[in-house]
Amino acid sequence: MNIHFAHPMYLWALLGLIIPLWMHFYHRKAAKFLYYSDLSWLEKIHQEGKGLKQIQKIWLLLARLISLFFLILGFANPLGPISFSKTSQSNLILYVDNNPAQVLAARKTFLTKSTSLPASPNGQAHLFFNDFESQDFELKAWPQIREQWNQRGPGLEPIKASQILTHAQQIAEENQQEPLLYWFSDFPKNKSLPSFPTKGSYVLQTFQGINSDNVFVDSVHLSHKFIRPNTSYEVIVRMKNGGTKLANKRQISLYLNDFMMATQSVILEPNESTELRFPFSLAKSGVYRAKLMSDDPVVFDNSFYFMLQSSEPRNIYVVGNAQNLEKVFEKEEFFEFKSIQASEILPAHLPEDAFVCLVGVEGRTATDWKALNTWVSQGHSLAIIPSQGPTEAILQDMNRFFAGTGKQLAQTSQSELPVQQVSTRQSFFQEIVTKKSLNRASKLWTSKPLWEWNPGNETLISWMNGKPFLEKISLGLGSVFLFSSHVLNQQDGFNKHGLFLPVWHEMVLSSGLSPVLHQRITSQGIEIKASADFVYQSADKSLLSWQKQGQNFIPEQNWLGKSWLCRIPQTMMQDLRSGANGFIDAQVGGKAMATFALNYPKEFSQLATYSEKELEEHYEGQKQVSIRHDVPTGLGESNPRTSWALLCFGLALFFFLVEMALVLWNSRSSRTSPVNR
Repeated sequence: MNIHFAHPMYLWALLGLIIPLWMHFYHRKAAKFLYYSDLSWLEKIHQEGKGLKQIQKIWLLLARLISLFFLILGFANPLGPISFSKTSQSNLILYVDNNPAQVLAARKTFLTKSTSLPASPNGQAHLFFNDFESQDFELKAWPQIREQWNQRGPGLEPIKASQILTHAQQIAEENQQEPLLYWFSDFPKNKSLPSFPTKGSYVLQTFQGINSDNVFVDSVHLSHKFIRPNTSYEVIVRMKNGGTKLANKRQISLYLNDFMMATQSVILEPNESTELRFPFSLAKSGVYRAKLMSDDPVVFDNSFYFMLQSSEPRNIYVVGNAQNLEKVFEKEEFFEFKSIQASEILPAHLPEDAFVCLVGVEGRTATDWKALNTWVSQGHSLAIIPSQGPTEAILQDMNRFFAGTGKQLAQTSQSELPVQQVSTRQSFFQEIVTKKSLNRASKLWTSKPLWEWNPGNETLISWMNGKPFLEKISLGLGSVFLFSSHVLNQQDGFNKHGLFLPVWHEMVLSSGLSPVLHQRITSQGIEIKASADFVYQSADKSLLSWQKQGQNFIPEQNWLGKSWLCRIPQTMMQDLRSGANGFIDAQVGGKAMATFALNYPKEFSQLATYSEKELEEHYEGQKQVSIRHDVPTGLGESNPRTSWALLCFGLALFFFLVEMALVLWNSRSSRTSPVNR
């Protein structure tokens, strides 16, 4: 008979049966003679048959040993089959959604759910979490599953329902069975409910939802893109209530280097947003550690971390005939103007925040355009100004340069055209409006278009015929400001217009590095750039470590040539006290490479979940989907088992009573069997 024990360690206590055996044989020593001086005192002796006495002692010993034997077995909890006929079941698959909102905000509920799992060590199941790529997919016994569940921290890798179902299908196909999947989740409403195939069985196990308000930071930006020291600006914060209750007068505070700058309160209905403005001023250049603190009950996302820094002077590099462009920037101390050769437009030769203006597109080879495309795609900004009507060969090079953007440049036969009235509602012109009234610039100008293309969403200035005069085109991580006329020509209408200078200033300033620096956790990893003087030697000598609140972490990392691509360390994710968000110092051999601010993704702060009733209504009519509160006993076993502990305790009690009866009978027979001397 195939019997398993839930607590096999207790079986070591069976060695204790040696003690009553030893005591029994110890008392059966040889008889001794006792000498008395006067036998007259011995009036009576009790005499009984030797055989009967020995039988009683043997049965007493057996009853005692059997009673102790079953008592020990009861504590070991033997698990026997419910029936002795072999059954075949599908391999059970468990998916546990360990998102931060559940694990950090409602960890007690998360852990309590694991107690509904069977206790039988004979039962097995496949188990995976949100970060299932690092998990072992072999069958695990229920005690091991409970242990992994209870030790699991938040999984920061967003996982799609299709990935879970695909993985369950793969396991089932390997075992030539249909999938049997138990899906443990709070089923958040910011994700669509999974669509299950018709084959297989799918059981939804719901965690108890979090019924609370939860105010979190949706986005942060500044009132101005260029931050000068000792100048007043505003941090514009978009707050959202991702909870299920009204957020009533929740306090939001802005801190700079742990000094509280300002506090405001918000009243938000569930899923409602609002915008707050916090004034600030940076006294000197450098990086400031800033954070926004809220006081709602869901504390894991109550701190939003970001960095603030004064803007560095912007470098403007012009390739070609700059003509009067230098005069546009000469009166501003935050602009540094320089003429360069086309061969210098390489990442190794230019600062990270350089703004390059290409005047004229003639004489560029295919290699030049490829190098320019690579440079812009890495996150840089480029302005292109045609100097004369393009040839067919130039248009082919340009269209290859803009391949993938949807832009198609062509020649135009148009003579001079007027431009349309500039819309001040565009974000590009908002800062221009605050600095300069457009009354003087309201008069239209005329220019001669040299080429044309189809307009896009970021067309800044248009001709009267609807074609772009100036458009900002995204190319990889960077952007291109493309003009359709030679705006630097002295006879061009734009060159003499009041918008000429502020538009150029805004193009340069808006393409600079953001003064607000923060990152959100992403499954793609976090890129950390090396310092300019860093020389990579080897994986061991150039190992990047993270310092956070006095703790040292080693992330999984790959060297990309000028930066590291890192994944959040598991030890940091599972730290339930501070979590993975916060300020992190990246170092190599004690030398600082970067300091960055890390925050949870916005979707983790949404608490609204589907109720069991909503789930039942959604899956109504789908027989393969069911909703249960616990996992049935014996699930995951090829031959389901039940506990025999109660039976063992009953037998132990029975033989203990037999032992007591033998003791009483032996005592009574000894008193009622006198023999006179």
